[in-house]
Amino acid sequence: MKPVDWLQVVSLMSVVIALLFGYRQNREAARQTSEASRQVEMSLSTLRQGAYRQVASYGADFHTILFTSGPDLVEWFLSSRGIAIESPEENLRRMFMFVRMDIHESIYFTYLANLLEDDIWNGWRQAVESDVATPQFRIVWGSAKKYYSVRFGEFIDLVINKQDLTSQSS
Repeated sequence: MKPVDWLQVVSLMSVVIALLFGYRQNREAARQTSEASRQVEMSLSTLRQGAYRQVASYGADFHTILFTSGPDLVEWFLSSRGIAIESPEENLRRMFMFVRMDIHESIYFTYLANLLEDDIWNGWRQAVESDVATPQFRIVWGSAKKYYSVRFGEFIDLVINKQDLTSQSS
């Protein structure tokens, strides 16, 4: 082989090696970019969840005042939301269901954001279904549904429909 041929072989091998290194670097850069993107998505999800929890906890904290303030304020709150007024004890039950709806909505969106494991959500879903089965929940939901997100409303309506179908077939 002539020296020129050797030079071409060495040059070709150098190009192949450079291409392999370039490919490896590009693959690693793509992996790092993918990981960075995943971390940004997780951060955004956490920020959204934090903002939502702030809204939900504000509502729940505000309602706590109503439980301790006496029957007049509970009556006023329920009636201002279009919820029928009954005895002081029944009004407290209805107020409690209103607060539970806030909590259920918060937990529901935590689950939708993939921040809850399925077994935890399935346990909580049982609590939602138990609450939905109460007459107080149904009474309050009829008036309070408009204060909740459409997606949560659809979820609760699905639970209600499922329970109604089950009770009709029994």
